[in-house]
Amino acid sequence: MALAYPLPVSEFFDRLPIARITSRAAAANTISETFSGDVIKHGHGSRLWGGRIVLDMDHHGAVAAIEACLSLLDEPGASFMMWDTRQPHPLADPQKLILGSAAPVIDSLNQNNRELGISGLPAGYEISRGDLLGFTYGANPARHAYHRVVTGAAADGAGTAANIEVTPFIRPGAATGTAVTLGNPVLKAVLTTAQYGEGRSGVTEGGSFNWLQTLR
Repeated sequence: MALAYPLPVSEFFDRLPIARITSRAAAANTISETFSGDVIKHGHGSRLWGGRIVLDMDHHGAVAAIEACLSLLDEPGASFMMWDTRQPHPLADPQKLILGSAAPVIDSLNQNNRELGISGLPAGYEISRGDLLGFTYGANPARHAYHRVVTGAAADGAGTAANIEVTPFIRPGAATGTAVTLGNPVLKAVLTTAQYGEGRSGVTEGGSFNWLQTLR
């Protein structure tokens, strides 16, 4: 049976022998200067996350299975789900033991598109600068918001953490009551370029690929 896009993390990303990974939100701007010495940034397009994944060496058979997926992802319209393996949990909550079975949701959205509140947290729960969080919004297709916390907050006695600043800005379509994933959210990505590995003896090494977030 043909695989459906986006490939779920269990079908592709979680099977990768990752040696190194980079992930950052692109700048998406140009810079100009005026005669008076002002430096002005001009935004264009959306700030999308992107990066590079370098694969560790592995047996030929295991790499062949990965290369089959890379070839598939080179097709127009192909996409996959991924996450930042460097941060499997919130910084102040290793293994998410404090979060437990709590179900956080968006409590409020600031008009500046930079801040949100999250409710449904354990009392006193700490959201730290550098944490990752995500949620879905829209439909046909559902889009995956993916943000890094700039200004953290602690939940009050009712389990609400207010005025959490994130980057990039929150896009139109986000809604209160939406479930929030803390620590290890997923994003939808496309393959931009891939370097297939080279074989020697019983292993293949040197594989890597670049990826870019997509909102469709």
